[in-house]
Amino acid sequence: MVFSELKATARQQMKGNVLIFFGTTFVLGLILSVSSATFVGPLVLGGVVELGTVLLALEIARAGKTEFNTGFKGFTQFGSAFIAAFVGSIFIMLWSCLFIIPGIIAAFRYSMTFYILADNPEMSGMDALNKSKEMMKGHKWEFFLLQLSFIGWCLLVPFTFGILLIWLTPYIETTNALYYEKIKDEISIDTTTEDTDSTDEE
Repeated sequence: MVFSELKATARQQMKGNVLIFFGTTFVLGLILSVSSATFVGPLVLGGVVELGTVLLALEIARAGKTEFNTGFKGFTQFGSAFIAAFVGSIFIMLWSCLFIIPGIIAAFRYSMTFYILADNPEMSGMDALNKSKEMMKGHKWEFFLLQLSFIGWCLLVPFTFGILLIWLTPYIETTNALYYEKIKDEISIDTTTEDTDSTDEE
């Protein structure tokens, strides 16, 4: 897969959407920060915030535009988003207990979970995790390299006192959404329940 094409498309699609993305994710982040006043706040709301961010990125990737309220549509899938975030975090943590590398691999294994939930609002969190695992077979290394391709931009963030993140975050998120679009047709996304975590890799 040619990353430069994905990234060029992302830059084109995000024109005129940077401030909307920033404003929406800022409010979502503020809600998450306020919820941290209680121990369980971020745990409870983390999933819907992540889903909201994905919904924004998918709209930008597909239509070249998005709206402020799109980021809050994740709350309509609160149950499945919570389960996906909570169980996914447990899987990643357990793999990380073995060593850091298995934990990283697990993170990429479940990286498409919220994109799948965004496209399948009726799907349960567990099924989305399983479908992400299926979708990422043979793609985890490729997706890792895609994230690595942003390292240069990330290194510049401290020199801009974080201001670069206003542009960089939607750039990365939109590129990831376009990557999801590229690989999603390789498997059939349905609600069939499959076994949960296993050690199968590429």
